[in-house]
Amino acid sequence: MTSAGTSSARVQSAVLVPVPAAETLVERWRLDHDPVAPAGVPAHITLIVPWLPPDEMGDDDLGELGAALVEVPAFEFSLTHVGWFGRSVLWLGPEPTAPFLALTAMLAERFGTPPWDDEFDDVVPHLTVGHASDGVELAKVAEELDAGLPIACRADEVWVMVGDGARWSVRRRLRLG
Repeated sequence: MTSAGTSSARVQSAVLVPVPAAETLVERWRLDHDPVAPAGVPAHITLIVPWLPPDEMGDDDLGELGAALVEVPAFEFSLTHVGWFGRSVLWLGPEPTAPFLALTAMLAERFGTPPWDDEFDDVVPHLTVGHASDGVELAKVAEELDAGLPIACRADEVWVMVGDGARWSVRRRLRLG
């Protein structure tokens, strides 16, 4: 079992699409294997993390984000497959990925905040289920997840969440479209 907190144990903000339709399938696994789940983050697909420093994020920034998102229509997607980053992160993949990639690119350009601090060459939209040391302990979980797919979902809201290193909270909920 992982301990609660931000995955980096630092104060940060994130912009994400909550995926409540996935909770029934993933909640118990996330609570045991994803440190942000017991810290207050729901099943989600991250658009940008870290976003703006929480102590520098103002109403103007949130207003600008809301104005940008109102131009983006809500969209349907499905969680269709189980994936891994190496053998250490187990995740579910959405289809189509294009709306998530477009949102991430728009936010990164508009706010000058590259996803994951530009740590990765490619952005892969995903819903993290758990972190493992070598994947062996989550192999059975991956099988159970696969049996529960696909899951029909709708992206109609984007959340700005703030983590203090131990807990996450919703700073603002913004509607798409």
